[in-house]
Amino acid sequence: MEIVFYIGATLIILAIVVKLITTRHRHRAASNVVFAKYSFNRLNIAQQNKVHDKAVEMVLASKQTNMSGFANEVERYGWYARSMNALGIQSAVPDNPSWYNVKNPYRAIIPGDSMIYNITSALQQQYNIDIKISSEKGYPDKPTAGKSQKKRKKKSS
Repeated sequence: MEIVFYIGATLIILAIVVKLITTRHRHRAASNVVFAKYSFNRLNIAQQNKVHDKAVEMVLASKQTNMSGFANEVERYGWYARSMNALGIQSAVPDNPSWYNVKNPYRAIIPGDSMIYNITSALQQQYNIDIKISSEKGYPDKPTAGKSQKKRKKKSS
């Protein structure tokens, strides 16, 4: 009976540790997304183009994913945060000049995650910075549309 207690206690502690770690990762990813949108919008057009080009270059060079673009704001600004970090551009959010190390913004956080709302609310309260991040998932249907068009052509033949 004592062994069961220790196993149960160990599992509970392990679950708490895993929850804390995943919350920390979500917080970092959400912060990057929100900070990047605010910072990116404060750059001039030439700098924005540089950030975008670097982000696309990083996406294409990434071995973690076979994606080639951004389907929504969360992905876009997650990669922009990595790009701005690589280019040495600091976050424009007061008291938060650096970026978190998020390896794969595609998987770090999903659109509509409550952590994004928490970060935007904190910025609104602390610094009167109003940032809105779309919760649209918006994955492009280009590959699936191509498949369905091929099927339609075959059926009509």
